[in-house]
Amino acid sequence: MPPSTEMVVALLLAVLLASGTRWSAHGPRLASALQIHESFASPNRTNNFVVDKVSRNVYLAAVNTIYQLNGTLSLEVEKRTGPVQDNLLCHAPQLPQAPCEHPKSLTDNYNKLLELDPEQGVVVVCGSVYQGFCELRKLENISEIAVEFPPQGEKTVFPSMLNIAANHPNASTVGLVFRSHGGNTRLLVGATYTGAGTAFFPKNHSKEDLRFENTPEIAIRSLNIKDLSRLFTYDINPSEDNVFKIKQEVKTKNKLNFVHAFVQKTYSYIAINNDAKTGHKESQPNSILARICLDTDQPRKSNSGPESRKLTESYIQMPLQCGLSGNIYNRLLSVYPVDIHTDRGQGAEAYLFGVFSRSDRKSALCAFRFGDIEEAIRQGRRNCSNSPSSDVQVLDSVIQGSGAACIQKGNLVLQPEQLDCGAAHLQHPLALRRPLRATPLFEYTGLSSVAVDSVHNHTVVFLGTHHGRLRKLTFLKNFTLANQWTLKLPASQPVHPIMTFDPNDSNFLYLMTTHYLLRVKVAECGRYRDCNDCLGAGDAHCGWCTLENRCTVQKECVPRPLVRSWISMGEGPQQCPSMTLTPSEISLSADIKDVGILINGSVPDLIGSRVECDYGLGVSTSATVHLDYGSAQIQTCPLLPRDSYPPLPPGGDHLIVPVAIKVNGTSVVSGSFVIYDCEQTGAIHPKTSCMSCLSSRWRCYWDQESHSCLPTKDESKHSMLENAASCPSLMSSEVSPSPSGTTQDFILSLSNAVEGDRLECDFGTNQRYEATWLNSSTVKCTGVTLVTSQRSHVFQLNLRRAEHEDKYMDSPTPVTVEVYNCGVGSRDCSQCWGREDQGHLCGWCDNSCRPRDDCQPITDQCPAPEIHKISPLSGPVEGGTLVTVQGRNLGKRASVVDVSIGGVACSLLPDRYSVSVELVCVTGGSGSDMVDAVQVSVLHNGEGTSDELFSYLVPKLLSVEPSRGSRAGGTRVRLSGQHLDTGSQVRVMVNSTQECTILTQTAESIECTMPAALHANTEAVALCVEFEELPCQSPLLSSAYTYEKNPTISLIKPTKSYLSGGRTITVTGQGFGLVQLVTMEVLGVGVSDCAVRSPTMITCLSPAADRSHQTALQFFLNGVLYTRESPASAYQGEEEGEEGEDEEEAGGHFLMDYVDDPQFSTANKENLIKHHPGEPLTLVINKAPSDLELAPEEYSVLIGSYTCDISFHNDQLFHCTINSLLSSSERELPVTVSRYGHIHVCVHTHTHTNTHTHKPTHTDTHTNSHMHVHTRAHKC
Repeated sequence: MPPSTEMVVALLLAVLLASGTRWSAHGPRLASALQIHESFASPNRTNNFVVDKVSRNVYLAAVNTIYQLNGTLSLEVEKRTGPVQDNLLCHAPQLPQAPCEHPKSLTDNYNKLLELDPEQGVVVVCGSVYQGFCELRKLENISEIAVEFPPQGEKTVFPSMLNIAANHPNASTVGLVFRSHGGNTRLLVGATYTGAGTAFFPKNHSKEDLRFENTPEIAIRSLNIKDLSRLFTYDINPSEDNVFKIKQEVKTKNKLNFVHAFVQKTYSYIAINNDAKTGHKESQPNSILARICLDTDQPRKSNSGPESRKLTESYIQMPLQCGLSGNIYNRLLSVYPVDIHTDRGQGAEAYLFGVFSRSDRKSALCAFRFGDIEEAIRQGRRNCSNSPSSDVQVLDSVIQGSGAACIQKGNLVLQPEQLDCGAAHLQHPLALRRPLRATPLFEYTGLSSVAVDSVHNHTVVFLGTHHGRLRKLTFLKNFTLANQWTLKLPASQPVHPIMTFDPNDSNFLYLMTTHYLLRVKVAECGRYRDCNDCLGAGDAHCGWCTLENRCTVQKECVPRPLVRSWISMGEGPQQCPSMTLTPSEISLSADIKDVGILINGSVPDLIGSRVECDYGLGVSTSATVHLDYGSAQIQTCPLLPRDSYPPLPPGGDHLIVPVAIKVNGTSVVSGSFVIYDCEQTGAIHPKTSCMSCLSSRWRCYWDQESHSCLPTKDESKHSMLENAASCPSLMSSEVSPSPSGTTQDFILSLSNAVEGDRLECDFGTNQRYEATWLNSSTVKCTGVTLVTSQRSHVFQLNLRRAEHEDKYMDSPTPVTVEVYNCGVGSRDCSQCWGREDQGHLCGWCDNSCRPRDDCQPITDQCPAPEIHKISPLSGPVEGGTLVTVQGRNLGKRASVVDVSIGGVACSLLPDRYSVSVELVCVTGGSGSDMVDAVQVSVLHNGEGTSDELFSYLVPKLLSVEPSRGSRAGGTRVRLSGQHLDTGSQVRVMVNSTQECTILTQTAESIECTMPAALHANTEAVALCVEFEELPCQSPLLSSAYTYEKNPTISLIKPTKSYLSGGRTITVTGQGFGLVQLVTMEVLGVGVSDCAVRSPTMITCLSPAADRSHQTALQFFLNGVLYTRESPASAYQGEEEGEEGEDEEEAGGHFLMDYVDDPQFSTANKENLIKHHPGEPLTLVINKAPSDLELAPEEYSVLIGSYTCDISFHNDQLFHCTINSLLSSSERELPVTVSRYGHIHVCVHTHTHTNTHTHKPTHTDTHTNSHMHVHTRAHKC
C-alpha cells in the first residue's frame, strides 16, 4: 500500500529529528577575490585624496594639480596649483610687506594636506610652496576659492597663520578637521620641521630659518570662515598652550615624521615616527602614538567660566611595539582604527591596526586594543601624580615641557576626566616610556598600507604593498588567518598609506598608487558557483543568497531582508540548503502519488511563497508546504505521470529523476530520486538473473515459476525467493580439454534446483543437448560434439530452461569447456609436442601435428634446432646481455634447452621462452673480449649453431660535454666514447641513483637529458654509462659532472605586449650561461622560442593575441618549467625579493598585459605637412597607449626613403629630425613608422619659406613593416 501524504510528512519529521550536523571543510582559494571597478590615471604623481560622503565626490590632489571626480572616478573639475615662483628662504607672497632678496624659480607644488569641512562647504588644500600655505576651496567646485585669505587689504597677518603644512616634497604633514563644543571649526595639523639643521633646509642659511618661530610640529588652529581675522591662528590665549613645538636644541633628536591623524571618541590620535632614532637600535620601537583631547564635549569649568581645552595639557604619547624582542618592526607606515568582534565575547571593540616595517623591508601587521591604550594613559597619569615612576615623564623636549616634573602629590585622587585629559596642576605634555606591545598577525615583505572592516563578525584586512599589490586577509575572531587573496594593481606602483572605504558602500575600497586612484570591489562573490564553494571560500563578504541561488554580498541579496535568506561564512557550509526525499527510490510499477521533501539548511519560511517542484523535464508541479521547523521545512510534491519520464537507458534498470525546489521561479535547492524496474534488473544479466534480482539495491523478489524479477511479493506463492543464496544455480566444475570433433558426456552439479524441471545444455552453438536428471542435484548432458577451426576455443556451458529461449539457470561461476585443434598453430615438431604442457594431446607424424590417437606409430623425437637470427650481436665482457635467439625446433619446453656462446653459458629465461621458435638468455661473463657463434642444445634432439657471431666488447667513455649544468636538470649532455651501444640495455646513471634520459645513441656517442639534482647542496656527481643493469665499476665508463646553482629570473621587461605580438621581452637574471634552450609560454595565448643573449639576459618575442587582457607567462629553461619554489629556489637557499612572494608570480609565473597595438599620430590633424627644401625638418609624433613604454629602438621613422633620426622621446611622444635635403623630384613623401605602418600624413616639398613642426593627429597602426595607407587621391 503506497504511503499517504501524512505518512510521508511523519517520516520526514523523524528524519529531521534524527539527523545530525555535518561539516565540510574547504582549503584556501588563492585566485583573486578583488576587482578594480573604476580607476583614474593622473599624469602627475599623486599626493592625497579624500571622499565626500554626501556628494560622493572624490577629491584627488597631485603634484601641481587637484581633481574633483564623481563617485565612478570620472573627471568633473581640474585645477592647476603649480608650478609657482618660490624660494624656500622666502616668506609666502600673501604676507603683506614681505619682500625677499633671494631669487625665485618655478617650483612644483606638492599637496601636503587635503581635508573636507562639509559643514562650512570648503576643502582645505595645503601645498608645499609658499612655506606650506593653505587655501579654502569650494566643496562643490574645487577650482574656485571659497574664502580669500588673507583678505584683500588685510595687514594683520602673521607668518604663523600662513606657514601651516610642511614646505618640502619629502616632509610629512597630517591633519584633521573637528568642531569644538562652541560650534567653532578647528584644524589640527602635524607637520615635520623643515628648518635649519634638517636635510630639507639649504645649508649655511640658518639665520633665515622661517620655520622655527612660525611653524610648530603640532598645532590646533581656527578654521571658522566667519571670523577671518582669526583664521588659522592658534585660537586660544596664551597661544603657546595650543601648540606642540620641539626645542631648538633637541630638534636633531626629535625628527618627527607624521603618519596619520584620526579621531576616536573625543580624542585625536596622531601616529608618528621619530626618525632621529632610525638605525640606532633595531630592537627599539621608533613608533609613537600621541593623544590629544578635543573640546568637542562640554568645555572644562574654571572660576572664570568655561575654558577651552589646551593641547599641551592633554597631550600624552606612548611607544608602539610590533613584534617581540629580537624581531621588532620599529617603523610605523600606516594605521587604521576600527571596531571589530573578537573572541573576548564583549561585542565590538575598538582596535588600532598598524603596518610596521624594519630596515630589511620586511613588514608586519599588528593590532592594539584601544581599551589597553586608554588604560595605559590613565595609569601613566596616576603614576605621574601619586607615585613617581620611571614609566612616565614630562616631555621636556618641547617648549611647553619645561615645568614641573612628575612628583608625588600625596593622596591626590584624580577624576576620570583628569586621568583622560590631564589635570590643572600638571599642564605639560607627558610621555609613557613603556611601549604598548603586540604580536604580529601577519608578516610579509613590502607592506605599505592598511584598511580594516568588520564583516559579519569577521575581521577583513586590506594591505597595500610597495610593489603594487592589494592583499585581502580574512581573520576569525581569534585572529587566525582564514584565507587571503591578492590583486595586482596597474603598473605595479606602490600603494599610498591611506586607504578608505566608500562611505556609502563598504563593499568598495578607495586606494591610491603613484599615478592612479582606484575604486576596488572588495569581493567577487559571483565567481563561486555553488553554496559549498561560496561558504567554504573563507571570504567574509560572501554568503549564499538562498532565494536567488547565488553567492553574493549581503547587500545584493533579496530586496527585502528575510530571516535565513542569506547564509554567511560564519554559519558554514553545513547550512547550505539540501533536501531529502521520501521515498528516495520508487518502483516503476508502484502507485505513489506524492514525494515528500525535507529541506535542511538555512532557507527562509516558504509558507506564502510560490513553491514548485521542477523535475527537469520541462514540467513543474505545485508543492505543498506542511511545516516550517526552524532551519528545516517539510513539503510534498505530486509525482509526474509515468509516461512523462524518459525510458530507462539501454542495459540499465533505473532512472535518476532530478528535482529542484523553485521558489517564485528560482531554484533554491536540488536533489533527485530513483525510479527502478525490477523486471529490467533480472533481465540485464540473463545468466545470473535470479542473483542479480535479489542482490540489487532495490527491493525485488524472484518468482521461480515465471522465472522473473518482481517489485512486490505475492504471499500466496511459495515459489517466491528473497535471498540470493536461495537461487537455483549451476555449480562450477573443471572439464579437461578435448580434441575438436570428439563426442563426450558432461555431468553437472546443481544447488537449490527443483528436480523435474526440463533443462537443456547450451554451449552457445545452435545445437541443444537435453539434460537428464540423475538425482535431485545432478544432471547429465549426453553425446556432445564440439568443433573448432582455431588452435583452441573455450565454450561456456549453461543450463537453459527448455520451454524458454532466453531463460537460464544462474551460473555464478561459468563452466567452461576447452576444445583444441592440433592441426592449427603447430608449424614444427617441437611446437606440436610442446602443446602437451597445455593439456593438448597432440603428436607429430607424417610431417604434421595431429591428435595422438591418429598417429600410429608415434615418437617424440624432433629434428635438431635451427638458428635463424640473434640480437643483439654484441655485449660487455661482464655479461648480463639479454640475447634473443629466433629459429625452428628450439625445444618443446624451456627445461630441455641449453644455450652457450663460445663455451660461456647463456642462462635461459623461462618466462621469455616461446615454444620452438624463440628464446631469450642472459650472457655470462667472458673475462675478455672475444667473438663466437651461439649454440642451442635440445635434449635428445641435438644442437644448432648460429651463422651470426656474437662479440664480447670493452666499452669506454672518453668525454662529457658540457660537464656542468643547473640543479633543476634538463641540460642535454653528449657522452663520447667507444662501443657505447653494445648490449641489450644501456643506461647513463647519475651517482648510481638517477638516470640521464637517453635521446640518441650510437657506438661513438650518447645524448641524454640530465635529471634534477636530488639535494639542494648537490654539486659534483659521477656520470657513468651502465650496461645490462650492472653497477658501474670501471673507471673507463665514469666521468665527473657538476651541478651548479639554478638560473634565476629577476625581472621581465616590458610587461606589456601589443596584440599583434612580436614585441621583444627581455628577461633579466643570473646563470643563463647554463641554459641551452628557452621557451616562453603565455598562458591562453601561445608559445614562442627565446634566445640566450648573455649569462644575464634572454630575449623572447611575444606571441600574437586576439584580445586585450591580462595573463600570465612562464618559462621553460632546458625544457624544465622555471619555478621559484622548486627546483629553482628551493635549491638556492636565497631570500626572495618582495615580487617573488606574490601569488601571481609565485611558482615562476609573471604577469603580462596585452593591449591594443601602438598608434602614432602627428599634431594638427592635417594630411599634408608643408616643408621648404634645404631646411631641417622636425616632426613631433605622439605614441599611444603611453603605458606601453615603447623604447626608441623598437621603431624607426622614414619620410619617403629618408631616415628621420629620433632626437627626443618619452612615454607620450618623440621628436624625429631630418637634416639632409629631401628630394624635390618627389613632391609628397609618406611618413612611415617601421614595424607599425604608415601615418596618415605626407610631407609636401615646396618653394615657400615656412617650415612646419607638427604634433599628433590620429593614425591607424599596421603590423606589416612599411605598409603605406593613402587617404588622398594623389600618389602619397
